[in-house]
Amino acid sequence: MARHGLSKVKTGCITCKVRRVKCDEARPACNRCVSTGRKCDGYVAPPNGTYSWAQLLRVCPPPTQNASESELRALSFFRGVVAPVLAGPLDNYFWTHLATQLSHQEQAAKYAVLTISSLYEKFKENPMDRLAGEKNLFAVSNYNEAIRHLRTTDNPETVLFVCLLFVCVDMLRGECKGAIEHCRHGINILNASRSKSKFIREHLEPAFCRLGVFPFFFGVRPETFPAMEIGKPVPHAPYKTLAEAQAALDPLLVRTIRFVRTADEYRLGDETSPKPGPLVMQDRKELDEALDSWDAAFRLYRGEKAALNADCMSERDVLIIQLLEMKWIVGKIWIDTCLSRSETIFDLHLDKFQRIIDIAHETDILLRSSHEKHPRAKFTFEMGFAPLLGFVVVKCRSLRLRVAALKLVRTISHERESLWDNSTLLSLGRVLLKVENDVHLRCDDDLEDIVDDGTLPPEGMRIKDSAMQKEARIVPGSDGSVTVWKKVALLMRELDGPITIREEWFEVPFRRKP
Repeated sequence: MARHGLSKVKTGCITCKVRRVKCDEARPACNRCVSTGRKCDGYVAPPNGTYSWAQLLRVCPPPTQNASESELRALSFFRGVVAPVLAGPLDNYFWTHLATQLSHQEQAAKYAVLTISSLYEKFKENPMDRLAGEKNLFAVSNYNEAIRHLRTTDNPETVLFVCLLFVCVDMLRGECKGAIEHCRHGINILNASRSKSKFIREHLEPAFCRLGVFPFFFGVRPETFPAMEIGKPVPHAPYKTLAEAQAALDPLLVRTIRFVRTADEYRLGDETSPKPGPLVMQDRKELDEALDSWDAAFRLYRGEKAALNADCMSERDVLIIQLLEMKWIVGKIWIDTCLSRSETIFDLHLDKFQRIIDIAHETDILLRSSHEKHPRAKFTFEMGFAPLLGFVVVKCRSLRLRVAALKLVRTISHERESLWDNSTLLSLGRVLLKVENDVHLRCDDDLEDIVDDGTLPPEGMRIKDSAMQKEARIVPGSDGSVTVWKKVALLMRELDGPITIREEWFEVPFRRKP
């Protein structure tokens, strides 16, 4: 039998290939060249798609080849500053490991990461500078390069991964429509996949599942947005890890918000609108019971965790537990109220609103020491505490709890979480206090001065829904500050009458960064 020849190694440096000698492949210059006094000419970067996903996810990727000084700086800024904070309180492995590693190997991922790094660094610069976006040529050019390279690959892992990065890019830019369309595109790809790799099931599918919530807060209707088909089995009780509890709640919350938005047609309709049929009521009952089952299993998990590791729980684990409980409470309130035309139904859930505030106070205490050591993130890709406190601001009519929620938005939320803007939420809260509680505040008024007499507004004064409008006005101040005026449409109804629209302009203060 003929002896098998040795396979040739094709990954050595250019110099060793020319000399036809074995290369040790040390980076950035191989030891063989250096030890013999030769100049190592480096390595030829392989074309997109030539790496296996096992190679892409190895622990220590080699330095990016042929990167400019500005690119190396942006990649370093992403690794050290941006990636650790993008997940908010949730596990940041996707950003600190996967995004960082793949940016060294996949060109589309590299340019998307460079775009994110640049946009984060320049986040919320002076809105008076209408050319600020165009001036950030680094971000614009890298975004275009990412798109160009993505068009050359049909690898589903790469396409879905970069699609998530593009969602992040548009969130940073405040481009609601673009972020929603990238999310829609990714979910459609996942739903069309006949078979999904382990990488997709474990890392990309859960991320897109969580993203399935935010579009319904920004004008999307269930009939126009794809429902995600979960390929990976949802964990069942008892939960062995916090990750399992989160993986069980995430798809349940997506189902809940889709149901709530479907119910809007009845809730905001007139008396001629057909009442929900038995199938709709059965769906709500099943969702309500599923939320209760999750809560029971989560309480059991927390009890066992506390008994075993009373003093060993990390700060991140505590924050995740607090975030999950707050998400569950919001889902529970919403599923119990979404088929009522009366806003006073939310008054039956004041105890749950109070619990959200209590949890947020615990979060505030926990984060104070952390914020003293590390500056608060400007932006998080994941939905954090701000939208949940915003739910209290919008739907809880207790003035005391509303004011508490607004104070906590200031202290525990970031400048932007997903597409939720902190300053806009605070300013919108003042509009709600004016319309529903007859409390008039300027942007610089202290919330501490508000006194609650316990009176809840009547149905006729309550806002049933609201929608931000595209119009905006930018007004410069003499002290270098800038005020952005935004418009919101408030949907209201007098007793059993038709829905009426009341438009309100409100100011969002903006201070120029030093």
